[in-house]
Amino acid sequence: MHRYYSLFFSVLLFMSACTGTDVPKGIIGHKEMAALLTDVHIIDGTLYNVVQIPDSLYKYGTARYTTLFKRYHTDSTQFKKSMQYYCANPDQLQAIYVKVSASIKALNDSLSKANEKQINIDNKRKADSMRNLPHNGVVAPVQPNTRKEVPFKMPRRRNAVPI
Repeated sequence: MHRYYSLFFSVLLFMSACTGTDVPKGIIGHKEMAALLTDVHIIDGTLYNVVQIPDSLYKYGTARYTTLFKRYHTDSTQFKKSMQYYCANPDQLQAIYVKVSASIKALNDSLSKANEKQINIDNKRKADSMRNLPHNGVVAPVQPNTRKEVPFKMPRRRNAVPI
């Protein structure tokens, strides 16, 4: 019985020691995976705004994902295989998602700055147009309301019985 215990623990030790840190062939690298996941999440966000009718996600999403995978010279099977590998190694996946989060935050900040600049330009243009109006101290006369108010009457139904 002692032999079986020692054999079991030696096999267990051997199996735990054989978990290599080598990345299997066909796995997308860290930097490229972070950029790919960033674009995947941006596409997911744009698809969230599409009207949710049956097959709309398939109709609008398939072409976008296919174009994205072509841009990164990969395909959906390699992406799934890479996601399975990184999900099995949560420390690496967390490091990738730190990069994804940082790049999405940077994109959001740049869009916010551009939007703020456009709002400032619009406000300045409105203020300038109001300032350039001819005043001369004369206020335009207010036009009297010549429209007569007509009281609302309920329409009669054709087959209505008078009460």
